Amino acid sequence: MNLQYYFNYVTIVEEGSLTAASRKLHIAQPALSNQIKAMEQKYGTRLFFRGARRLELTDAGMILYQQAKRMCEIEQAAKNEIASGFSGQKGMLRFGVTPSVAGGIVADAVLAFAQKYPQTEIKYLEASPTDLCKMLQNGIIEVAVLKTVGVLPENVNLLCIQTAPTVAIYKPGAGLLDEGKKDTVTIKQLSGVPIAMEELYHGPVLSAFKAKNATLYLKALSSSPNMSAKMAKAGLAVGLVSEKAVPALENEGLAAKQISDGASLSARYCLLTQQGNYRSQVVNNFIALLAEALQLDVSGVLPAPEEKGKQ
Repeated sequence: MNLQYYFNYVTIVEEGSLTAASRKLHIAQPALSNQIKAMEQKYGTRLFFRGARRLELTDAGMILYQQAKRMCEIEQAAKNEIASGFSGQKGMLRFGVTPSVAGGIVADAVLAFAQKYPQTEIKYLEASPTDLCKMLQNGIIEVAVLKTVGVLPENVNLLCIQTAPTVAIYKPGAGLLDEGKKDTVTIKQLSGVPIAMEELYHGPVLSAFKAKNATLYLKALSSSPNMSAKMAKAGLAVGLVSEKAVPALENEGLAAKQISDGASLSARYCLLTQQGNYRSQVVNNFIALLAEALQLDVSGVLPAPEEKGKQ
């Protein structure tokens, strides 16, 4: 039976008469009377005693009223939840990030999102670029922010990207680098120098050193830039880190040099989503907030306000 019949039935009961319900529902009284007759035929019993002024419920009518009210409440709750989910106010954000960019601005963006959308749930995973791409492909996460020096698979959707050169950080006076040239260093000059770096740099750095006939002396390999910075601060190694990390290291007593022939070592900061899948408004809201925090241009990526209702 049409759910509207149950909604009308609840209104008739609560208003106490067909006349009052007709006024409230803007439905002709004979039509409501016919709906009551149809419901009585369906359930095989009388639902009302027709009193002089008010309709009185039979026992069956009371049972149906309680159940009908519950059905109407469930339908309204579903409408409310769908509406809030469609606007991105409620739902789940399934988000992945590489350890190298998990802190700082990205972490602040996640906290800001949680505060702005308190009814959303957040599933937050840290993994390597390769694993994050697999998670996107398998639907485990919907959006990822990662730093990579490698090649991205073709079956993920790259929304935007920023490129940052890789620089050599070191402790002045530790004797690891020639400090005569303050601004740049070559791969050849890094030959035989103890190097600390993130694991994602390993393959590209090894290839770059081989191409220059330089010897890679790997001192430390880690999943984040923190160990590289600590090794450099202790004067035990030269750290290879993204230029984006340098401002945070200024108070650590470290110096930085551009790698003049290290274009192939540039890190790429990528914002990725699933390819070809519907992107929820929860994810769109997070992308907008994250793009603002990271100063990424996502024009053309997110739907225009008038297009959101068409998703």
